[in-house]
Amino acid sequence: MNITHLTFAAALLAGSFLPLAPAVLAKDTGPSGTATNSSSSIDTAALKVTADKVAALPNVGGIGVGVIRNGKLVHTLYAGEAAPGEPVTGKHWFNTASVAKTLIAETVLRLVERGAMDLDDPIGEHFRHPHLTDDPRYDLLTPRIILSHQTTLRNWPNNYDNGRLAFLGQPGDGQISYSGAGIEILMRYLEERFGGSYPELVEAELLAPLAITGVSVGRSEAVESNITRGINNDGEWQDPFRRSQGGSIIDREDYSAADNMYATIPGYAALLSAIIVNKGLSTELAAERQRLLSSGSERDMGYDCPPDISFCPESFGYGLGWAIFEHEGQRILNHGGNDFAEHAQVYFDTKSGNGMVLFMTGGNVFPHGLEIISAVDPDIPLVRFYSALIALMRASQGG
Repeated sequence: MNITHLTFAAALLAGSFLPLAPAVLAKDTGPSGTATNSSSSIDTAALKVTADKVAALPNVGGIGVGVIRNGKLVHTLYAGEAAPGEPVTGKHWFNTASVAKTLIAETVLRLVERGAMDLDDPIGEHFRHPHLTDDPRYDLLTPRIILSHQTTLRNWPNNYDNGRLAFLGQPGDGQISYSGAGIEILMRYLEERFGGSYPELVEAELLAPLAITGVSVGRSEAVESNITRGINNDGEWQDPFRRSQGGSIIDREDYSAADNMYATIPGYAALLSAIIVNKGLSTELAAERQRLLSSGSERDMGYDCPPDISFCPESFGYGLGWAIFEHEGQRILNHGGNDFAEHAQVYFDTKSGNGMVLFMTGGNVFPHGLEIISAVDPDIPLVRFYSALIALMRASQGG
């Protein structure tokens, strides 16, 4: 599931976190020669010290890091354990939680690129959700509205008292209503429109054309052979493919466009590198991916800066499947994932082509992940905002 600013705050309040110690890095120049706030000079020794310190925490299992510079993977790092007594390596697969949503976003973009569909096609012409089909607002849903989280739906049906999805406003109103259920509607729409299963569609339209291995929509023999085990906030190792604390095991037949996507660090780094250089996309569609479509929310708290925070980006919200942070000419595209026993962050700077892939197992490890990111890219708006949020929260607690 996604962790919004509000739920991120709640997670911090529920557990301890390490103080941030950003490294001081020289500025880099991007492909166009423009100065950026990310560095091609990585202090790998300092990064290793930070990762090893985080991996030693009782609520952290394993860590994988891939650092991208100018659209290319330049450094990988692994720390901690994939399972008790088994060190994490590049062969290990992580559950990346809501980073799964980047796959459907990129698959849709490539279908649009080849003229098979349009971002503004009506969802209802091919798929009708049984909870919503009689509501005339359903006919307003499009891939663009869903990918930018403007459906006005809550995250999942269990977020409603009666367990049934319902619109909370007019879809496409420009406000964020982060919804995994909305993404699942888009997934079913794609299956009905193009035939076959969603995993087959992702493979055919996205992964195979980009020659990507090490990324999987669901379980497979390859994933099962080298899967990292989750670890909860109490330091208890979980069975592989555990859906939630005390929950069921994810079957091979189960798949989602919103959660539980599996990837290795080299695998997702290769995909992110292709995304950064817009491989397979026109200049126009790549620019559309970067356009901010929704921001703020009266329904889904956490997308506005709280009062008295020391830093707030000039704008942040969602574009086509990616969160967007913009400040002083810098634009960062990001997606995170956070479940009870794993955490993931992927991002890139649209000008420099610099980015990072961070996969972790552990409970309540968002702040620890931020410390690792800060050791690589301390000045990006993503890190500055969350660092300021942490400082504000600590001050409110008298810390």
